[in-house]
Amino acid sequence: MMDVDNHIDAVITWVDGNDRSHHEKRLKILNNAVKREKNDLPTGRDNTRFINNGELEYCIASIRKFAPWIRTIHLVTDNQVPVFLTPEVQKKERINIVDHTEIFKSYEWVLPTFNSRTIETALWRIPDLAPRFIYFNDDFIITKKVMLEDFFIGDKVILRGRWSTMANYGRVRMKLNNMVSVIAKKVFGITRSMHLLLQIRSAKLAGFDRHYFRAPHVPHPIRTDTLKDFFNEHPSLFEANIKYRFRNMDQFSSINLANHLEIKNGHAVLRDAIDNIMINSEMDFSATIHKKLEKMDKREARFVCLQGFESFNEDHRERITETLDRLFQPNRV
Repeated sequence: MMDVDNHIDAVITWVDGNDRSHHEKRLKILNNAVKREKNDLPTGRDNTRFINNGELEYCIASIRKFAPWIRTIHLVTDNQVPVFLTPEVQKKERINIVDHTEIFKSYEWVLPTFNSRTIETALWRIPDLAPRFIYFNDDFIITKKVMLEDFFIGDKVILRGRWSTMANYGRVRMKLNNMVSVIAKKVFGITRSMHLLLQIRSAKLAGFDRHYFRAPHVPHPIRTDTLKDFFNEHPSLFEANIKYRFRNMDQFSSINLANHLEIKNGHAVLRDAIDNIMINSEMDFSATIHKKLEKMDKREARFVCLQGFESFNEDHRERITETLDRLFQPNRV
């Protein structure tokens, strides 16, 4: 029998915002809120953050086809189960449905939450989670065969990205960013997540003060004890980060925090982020989409992040779906 320490799990966070009960629950919280939290992310309550576009099926299919060595796929949800994940499929594909109530046990006061940053903060509390896991957003897709060594080497994690200088986000800059975020959404339809600020704040928590390792949208290898030990030593930080029901600019990313803790403690191997593609409905146009889909067909990238699928026009959605179907048929779950 394989030593449990050699097990690698996958963790995916997912929500079906199209579900009526989930939508009504979110509206109830919004309607009951006396006022917005200070430093709420202007776009953090947008409906687009909760729409189910069907990418999850491709995400799971890609893990099982290109990373069959992964033991269990833990799907973290809010009292929901995707229709295609019947009990038979769950058993066959080794998928464990994890409800928010499980990871927030003893912290039920935060529920319901509609904040991915809050949810990510508690992923290490998944029951029976392996000592090492790979974190996926539901729009992350593996597009070619990957090995364990693409994520972990011994007791070290493989981190993809590059070093960047920390920008100073003072009060004036924060207000300006808020204004820009609102204008970008209303005029150009662009959703700004303030992802760089999130990474900078996370790096500072780990003890970095000038530079941070900027990570792209790729699957993230995590050592469970790294987050468990940190939050057991700093319970107030855990509670401070999970209190927000919607994204807030005062939060940090537990994923980026883990990355920087591993770098600080010599448990990371750093690599350039040259094996990933992002297809973004707000930023890409026909020529760039075509070029990226060609790279997918030729297996020139290991990872794809498909953002805002619902916002692509019909032709682009069809071309993207055809490319994904070629990758995974007949391996769809």
